[in-house]
Amino acid sequence: MFYYFLLLLLPVVSCVQSISQKQYNYKVEKPNAIVFSFVTSVIALLFFLITSGFQLEFHASLIPYSVLYGIGYASAWVGTVLAVKYGSMALSTMITSCSLIFPVTYGIIIGDTITPQIILGMVFLLASIVLVNLKFSGKSGFSLKWFIAVMASFIGNGLCSTMQNMQKHHLGDTYSHEFMIIALVTASLLLLIYALVTSKNFLSDMKGCLVYTAANGTANGVINLLLLTLIGNIPAAVLYPSVSALNLTAIFLLAFFAYKERFSYVQYLGYALGTVSIVLLNI
Repeated sequence: MFYYFLLLLLPVVSCVQSISQKQYNYKVEKPNAIVFSFVTSVIALLFFLITSGFQLEFHASLIPYSVLYGIGYASAWVGTVLAVKYGSMALSTMITSCSLIFPVTYGIIIGDTITPQIILGMVFLLASIVLVNLKFSGKSGFSLKWFIAVMASFIGNGLCSTMQNMQKHHLGDTYSHEFMIIALVTASLLLLIYALVTSKNFLSDMKGCLVYTAANGTANGVINLLLLTLIGNIPAAVLYPSVSALNLTAIFLLAFFAYKERFSYVQYLGYALGTVSIVLLNI
C-alpha cells in the first residue's frame, strides 16, 4: 500500500514542475527559456552526482548515446518552457508525452513484438495530435511559436527516450548515473554557451529564474527518486501506464481549474485519445 501511495504522489510532484514553468513565464518580466533550462540542467546534474555517491566509472562507449541524449534534453527543456509560455499547458504536456512514439518505433526496429495494443496506441496517438491542433485561435489553439516550441519538446523528449533505450540495449543497465552525468554536462554546456551569446544580461536573467528553477529542479529530482523507489516494487505493467495516465490527468485538471484553459470538443476528444494511447504504449 505504501508504494501505491508514492505512486499517487508522482502526479502531484509533476504538477509542481508545471506550475514552476508556468509561473516563471507569468511572473518574470523578461523570461529567458535558455537560462531557465541551463539552471535546471545544472540542478539535475548535481542530483545525479550526489545520488551516485561519486562512485563512478565512465566508459567511452557511453559518449555517443549520452551526448545525443544531452542534445535532446536541452531541446526538450527549452521547448517545454516556451510551449507553456505560448500555448496551453495541458496540450503541450500531452503532445510532449506522445514522443513515446520514438522509442516504440525503435523497439519495433530492433525486433520487439508488435502487439494489438501497440497498433491501437499508435493510431490513437496520431489521431490525438491531429485533433488537438484543429483549433486555430485562442490560447488553446494553434500558433506558429507554440508549434515550434512543442515540436522541440516532442522531438527532444523522443531523442532522450530513444538514446536511453539504445544505451540499455547495447550496454545493459550499468552506467546509468555515468550516462546521465555525461548527458547533463553536454546539455548544460550547450545551454550555457547559447545563453551567454544571446542573453543581454545573463546574471540578471539567472537571478530572476532561481526560485522557479529551484522548485522545478527539486521536483524533477523527487520524481526520479520516486520512480527509482517504485521500480521493482510495483509491477512494470501497472507502474508505467499508471504514471502516464495519472500525470496527464493531473496536468489537465491543473490547467483546467488553476489556469482556466478551455478547449473545443474536438480537442477534448484528442486529449482523451492521447491519454489512452500513451497508456496503451506503456503496457
